[in-house]
Parts: sequence; C-alpha cells; structure tokens
Amino acid sequence: MKEALRDTFEKVLEKATGEDLTVLSQMLNGLAKKQSGHENTYFKDLFLMEADFREGECEVAIPVTPLIYNTFSIVHGGVTATLLDTVMGVMANRLLPPGQQAVTSNLTIHYLAPGTGKFLKAKANVIHRGTKTMVMEGIAFRDDGTKIAHCTGSFFILKLK
Repeated sequence: MKEALRDTFEKVLEKATGEDLTVLSQMLNGLAKKQSGHENTYFKDLFLMEADFREGECEVAIPVTPLIYNTFSIVHGGVTATLLDTVMGVMANRLLPPGQQAVTSNLTIHYLAPGTGKFLKAKANVIHRGTKTMVMEGIAFRDDGTKIAHCTGSFFILKLK
C-alpha cells in the first residue's frame, strides 16, 4: 500500500501546478495535525478551521483556498453549508452538560452572495433550547464583511452511550 501511494505521489508531484501544490499542502498539513493527536477527526484540520468561543457565542473561520472551490472558482455551497453546520453544532454541543451530544436533524440555508476573498467566518446563536432539541441560527460572512449565507438548524439532543 505504501509503495503504491509513493508511486502515485511522485506522479502527482511531477505534473503539479502551483494550485495543486497548495491543495496538497493543505491536505498533508491537515493529516499531520490529525496524526499528532490535535484532533480526533480529519475534518477540522482538512479545512483549516479555527474556532473561537466566548460566553454564549461561537465563531468558526476557514481560509478560502482552491481545495474548497466549485467549478466557478468560488467557495462551493456545500462547504459554506458545512461551515454553518459546524459552527451551529459546536455551539449546541458546548451548551450541553456532560453525557449529552447534539446532532444535526435539519438545515435550511439561504445563499446570499458568493463565497470569495481570503477567508469565510460563521457565527452561531441559539434560537430555542429544549430538552430533546435545539434550534440554532448561523450566519456566514466573507472577509470584507459581506453576509453570504443565513442558516437555521435543528439538532437532536442525545445521551452518550
């Protein structure tokens, strides 16, 4: 397996453009962070997500890189949805007591402007907090402050097993 990967890696490097190298670097750096025990999943580090928590507030930012482009060289809508789902889910889970977790049950997203610039930032807040569900609101912005998406999300509250 390692030998086959080495062969593939060498072939990829031979033909790599600057953009290819940027994407490959982002992916390898994310993998290295995961291997170092920094995170227990690949997801956060693959997208270079940075989270900031304050009392009652959560914010997640990601750099805009070719890895997250769609065919028009703007941020893929699914990545924007992922960013919003992440910020709302992180916020929901931070509010729960030990022994509980929140998982997404529904997302409704309204795209307002293209995802461009150097980074995207999303913020979340609570609309409703019950004993079995939570409803969150998320807003995503470009680095110039333009709102690019508005989202609401419902989350089931589950007991950890």
